[in-house]
Amino acid sequence: MKTRFFLSLLGIAAILLPALGKDKHPLMYPVPLIDSTLRKDARAVCREYRQEFIIQGPGKAVEKVHKVVTILNDKGSDYGELILAYDKSRSVNFIEGRCYNMLGIQDEKLKESKIEDVNYTSEGAIYDDYRMKLAKLQNATYPCTVEYNYEISYSGLINYPEWNPVPNYRYSVEKSSFAITFPDTMKIRFREFRMPEGACLITHEKGMTTMEWTVKKIPAYLEEPFSQALEELTPKVMTAPFYFQYEKSSGNMKSWEDYGKWVASLIQGRDELPPQRCKELKEMVAATRDTVEIIRQLYRYMQQRTHYIGIQLGIGGFQPFPAETVDKLGYGDCKALSIYMKSLLKAVGIPSCYTVAGAAENKGITLPDFPTNGQTNHIILFVPLKKDTVWMECTSQTAPCGFLGTSTAGRTALQITGDGGKLVRTPLLTADQNYQICKAQITLDATGEMHSQVSIASGGYQYAESSDLLDESKTEQEKDLYKKFSIAGLKIANFTIQAEKIKLPKLITTANLQAPAFATKTGSRLFIPVNPFNRSTFVPDKVENRKAPVFKQYAFHDRDSIAFMLPDGFQPESVPKGKTIETPFGRYVTTIALSQRLFLYSRDLTINRGKWPKETYGDMIAFYEAIVAADKQKVVLKESKNP
Repeated sequence: MKTRFFLSLLGIAAILLPALGKDKHPLMYPVPLIDSTLRKDARAVCREYRQEFIIQGPGKAVEKVHKVVTILNDKGSDYGELILAYDKSRSVNFIEGRCYNMLGIQDEKLKESKIEDVNYTSEGAIYDDYRMKLAKLQNATYPCTVEYNYEISYSGLINYPEWNPVPNYRYSVEKSSFAITFPDTMKIRFREFRMPEGACLITHEKGMTTMEWTVKKIPAYLEEPFSQALEELTPKVMTAPFYFQYEKSSGNMKSWEDYGKWVASLIQGRDELPPQRCKELKEMVAATRDTVEIIRQLYRYMQQRTHYIGIQLGIGGFQPFPAETVDKLGYGDCKALSIYMKSLLKAVGIPSCYTVAGAAENKGITLPDFPTNGQTNHIILFVPLKKDTVWMECTSQTAPCGFLGTSTAGRTALQITGDGGKLVRTPLLTADQNYQICKAQITLDATGEMHSQVSIASGGYQYAESSDLLDESKTEQEKDLYKKFSIAGLKIANFTIQAEKIKLPKLITTANLQAPAFATKTGSRLFIPVNPFNRSTFVPDKVENRKAPVFKQYAFHDRDSIAFMLPDGFQPESVPKGKTIETPFGRYVTTIALSQRLFLYSRDLTINRGKWPKETYGDMIAFYEAIVAADKQKVVLKESKNP
């Protein structure tokens, strides 16, 4: 009904537009003129975007942006907002804005009094000199169009812009362009990704070179299961300096090695502790001979004495507090806590490496031949040993020593050495290291009631997924277990949750369970679910005309072993056969062995990490459907007749 009404409005608008256009105020960006292919699946349409970045010198630039977005429905309302961060190195010169209705008639002009100037404080951050200008334009009804113009001046530059014309899913593009202008005497670096041929135009005028990229008519992308990040599928241009200046610091990005030399200069001399603290640390570990155990002791010491707080003060966004300051204050950001941990190790003669990494959405260094500051956003610590290595996440008060979770795992990082930067790879757990092992005994009676003892060990990333339980109350832990087991009428008699915080950590959950109607009784038969504790219900959504390759970032391995003790007076009537499913995406194997009143069920599931062509997505869906179907299987028992 809404679609029909909208189409009717478009038809009326198409008739009225020529007449309205004769008015002295021209119509701006009428919605009916948007091509239907750009409206399809979109919440917003970029009508026009132009970004100009004018470099005046190694540390100075002006950025000018003209942005026009049509918001098609309330789910795209965020596109009516403009958020511009600024600090001592960048200032917002002006912001202008207008809002138009569906026909392109101006409804609102942004007033200066409506532009908020507020603190830009990230979660857990203090001493933050970032602020932001916040503006919002929005028509009372959709669709509507917002237009912004703004200008920013930079007085310190480490990064040049990265242009992503398709920033989000369900966002289509009519026209978008990016231009970077620089003196002919300068050189810049750039890298194109998935750009159409002929998208870049280069011009020279008055001693300045301009490179301008333009794209047009890009339909909206829909979210697709098991897909890479959107920016890995859409057009993109990255630009970067060779030389940079920021506050009183300067460096170059000719190579990661050179960039590492700049980072090394920022941390030089900051890993020193007062003599009294060094003496205390040496005495603390004096009786320990194993180097790895000494590292664990000092890591626990660091966790107990510090907590994470973000620090973003100019060059402090790149340079850590001195270790001595962290030692006094008891807090710091990822840089400061890593340099503090480095200083603790140094005090007892263990060398370590400050390491620049990517975390969370930042995938780390993906371009080994194209250094940019934006490819990293985090600091971790690396300890090289003769027979092994130890990686440490220093911002957590609970993480086991030597364990990196999925936030930083399997990424290329920059190890800072005396010679500069060296590319290294953070560890990525294999399927067997990322595991869940379930062992259970279930005793059934003639009514279908069950009593069970179950033990579940979760290791690797599966440990990390559940480790928050360790900080919860007993009541909250119990609620989580009821949700996890999801068995009708379940009663948890008692349970324990314990952790082994070793390099490959493990969470062990044990519980005694009771359920009055675990097996369904119908007449003289009992229907027993063979997989009560780890049943898969997930099947990826079907996607028509999939655009992205199939991608699975992490592998895992689940093993389930359950022994069922059958009630007296019942005999097996129907026993499912074991099942084996082999695919590129993983392997699933079940077996059922029957012996008098006992049957044993085992399940072994491995999900592989990998990247496959988009055409294989239907096969992946079939794999998950087969797992769900197999996990629903039941053993049927029939009550024996009395002799």
